[in-house]
Amino acid sequence: MPFTCIHTADWQLGLKLAYIPGDAGAQARLLRYQAVQAIAALAHAHHADAVLVSGDVLDSNAAGPDTIQRAREALALFAPIPVLLLPGNHDHGGPACALGRLAEDLAHVQVLDARTPLTIAGAVIHPCPLLQRHEVDDPTAWLSARAPGDGIRVVMAHGGVIDFAGWSGDEVETPNLIDLLALLAKGFDYVALGDWHGTLRVDRRAWYSGTHEATRFKEQDPGNVLVVRIAAPGAEPEVETVRVATTTWLRWTEAVHDDAALARLAQRFAELPRPSTTAIELALEGTLTLAGRTRLDGMLQDWAQRCMLLRVDAGALVATPSAADLAALAEPGLL
Repeated sequence: MPFTCIHTADWQLGLKLAYIPGDAGAQARLLRYQAVQAIAALAHAHHADAVLVSGDVLDSNAAGPDTIQRAREALALFAPIPVLLLPGNHDHGGPACALGRLAEDLAHVQVLDARTPLTIAGAVIHPCPLLQRHEVDDPTAWLSARAPGDGIRVVMAHGGVIDFAGWSGDEVETPNLIDLLALLAKGFDYVALGDWHGTLRVDRRAWYSGTHEATRFKEQDPGNVLVVRIAAPGAEPEVETVRVATTTWLRWTEAVHDDAALARLAQRFAELPRPSTTAIELALEGTLTLAGRTRLDGMLQDWAQRCMLLRVDAGALVATPSAADLAALAEPGLL
């Protein structure tokens, strides 16, 4: 019997996004819930047997009642499709885990806070919850190898299988490490991973879905969920990436030396389809006249008000007065 699921993770509902100011920050926080609603619509459209949320459903176990209420309203839209919530490092299991509040009176929502397999639509789901923020041991080490006659076997886990620190530039070691080679050797059909915020194929049978809405600029390919179809035990999973995010996060580098370069930058801003849901990290370099720098500053101030977030690094930009600048400064009353 084939099995179809939606694989998602790292919703981090309740994330403050304090670096996005004003109304734009409030909008960005609400868009995380709207993306969950989009996942519900996708699950129904694909007639999914289950939705697997592989950790960090909430940004914190200290989530407030407003976060819980909005999350519950979004989760209600999945019914009657089973939604499986795995505790991750942000919302780890234990007495303080807030995930149980999400599942109250929602019969289709289940918190997988124990290492207990469950069967859905003929597939056996093996949850590997984090019971503390940083696990010393591999959270998947308890899993057993495939036995004769076993059906489709799926793992849900939250942690790192490669050194994300070295890849992303963080000077920290990745906790909750998973020995993926040992795990796949046990005969699992699909490993639904969470923790890495970009969509990433680690193996033909192991994927990170990534977060459904980006949280920072350096994330690689966020904003997606995965539609996973497994035809039979041992069959290679068919994995489809589907974008559900509303926000767009861009990193631009621009060399500006003259009015033509400023015009090109202005055109690039003008071509943004939805500035109000776009975050831009802009690195500037070059040399401008004082008048050119004034025009640039005016442009950036204008677009900072239009965009969800505009973060500018002008450390490599030099302003040099032209003859016209010096003449203007020499006018009576200025010098």
